[in-house]
Amino acid sequence: MFNRIKMLSVAVCSAFMLQACHDDDFVATADAPKQVLDITSGVYAQMRAAPSANSLFQLAGTVAGTGAAVGDEPCQVKLHKMSYDTVGGAGEATTATGAVMVPYGTNAVCNGPRPVVLYAHGTTANRDYDLSTIIADQGNAANSEGAIMLAFYAAQGYVVVAPNYAGYADSALSYHPYADEVQQSTDMIDALEHVRTHAANIGADLSSKLFITGMSQGGYAAMATHKALQAKGEAVTASTLISGPYALGDFLDAVVAGGAVNGGATTFAPMYLTALQNAHNIYDNPNEVYASSTVEDMDYASFAENSLPAPGANVAEDVGLPVSALFSNNFTAPTNHEFGYDDDHLLSDTFRMQYIAAFSGDETSNAAYKVRNLAHEGDLSDWTPSSPVTLCGAGNDPVVFHAINSDATAAKLGAFVTNLDLTETATAAPTTAPEGVNAAMQAQWQGADISLADIHSTTAVYCAGAGLGLFNSL
Repeated sequence: MFNRIKMLSVAVCSAFMLQACHDDDFVATADAPKQVLDITSGVYAQMRAAPSANSLFQLAGTVAGTGAAVGDEPCQVKLHKMSYDTVGGAGEATTATGAVMVPYGTNAVCNGPRPVVLYAHGTTANRDYDLSTIIADQGNAANSEGAIMLAFYAAQGYVVVAPNYAGYADSALSYHPYADEVQQSTDMIDALEHVRTHAANIGADLSSKLFITGMSQGGYAAMATHKALQAKGEAVTASTLISGPYALGDFLDAVVAGGAVNGGATTFAPMYLTALQNAHNIYDNPNEVYASSTVEDMDYASFAENSLPAPGANVAEDVGLPVSALFSNNFTAPTNHEFGYDDDHLLSDTFRMQYIAAFSGDETSNAAYKVRNLAHEGDLSDWTPSSPVTLCGAGNDPVVFHAINSDATAAKLGAFVTNLDLTETATAAPTTAPEGVNAAMQAQWQGADISLADIHSTTAVYCAGAGLGLFNSL
């Protein structure tokens, strides 16, 4: 759920005098998407001067068989910014923005009806996160994820629809409905329908093929969207879901009741609790969940609930929240889980004790009981996909625990689901194109030197390769 992909920093805006590189006058009212950038061969060359960005295009071109060298990108891309009507967590009317990437060019994969990739981004603490500003605004936190979408999908002939989500960029909503199954799937579908409505205006010839993918929080949102569209009777061709917290209730049980604090927990917790508060009114006073005083004399109950996302923020520490301590030292950390405990901590001892009691069967209607019940209601194991789904991630992910989320969920969802753990070695010779790509991604992952802090975010790259292999085969 933590969006920390460190890849791309390229300044091409002034070099190419690109259209609408910065649009300070953008108004978030629903209208036809507005073109902000023309990504031509010259722009690709500028991007790929950065080794990290070049590696993305090399991997995508190798998987697709279109060529890995600079200049081999099959399609040029028109990048648009969209603004669309959607709802907040309580069903209130609001707006959200996002990016639309439309491929074009002489290559056959860039012409005719093009398949759509609906993309859900990972957790970000930064309210300014805007996927429509990739390349033009080299300081925007969305650049890395945007580069993945461009390299693996838009440049390979897919129309990409990528919401920023309600509560980000120019959205009218004052908070973000974080990991809210109903709101996030509605938000994603509203963005898709907005693009379909305006496809002719932006020169997007959309085929009937619809692919869904997303990273981390976006993996959860993407699965929720696949589930919701299938329930509506709309065919989803396939989805690739990356390192998401699909078993939200069991995951929260492991963190709060079990004490296995995950990386980024002090960022995720206030965003999730604020989303629940806006949608379900889980407490009367924030001190029912947050610590009211610490060794630093910080009263987290006074400001945590409205602290994130915030303009320019990257992590909890940027807005004055604890770096990593979710719980106090009054609790003994489980064996091998000493991370996340300190005298200066985010959540109150009372909240954790009440959560542990709820986990043990106490049905007292307090904030912790409500949080646990709502988290379990948000689990995504209660449906059976009728089209291919790949769950992709890393078994040693310290941010979203793979065994609790991907392994357990895959075991419940049925025959159409493939569970790809990049840390495992392929046990048999691949017999199909997607299986071959999956094995190749596993081999590349295991040959790379990936630090513990970067495991979660780096799955976005290799799992995008797996997604491209699957989507191209269908």
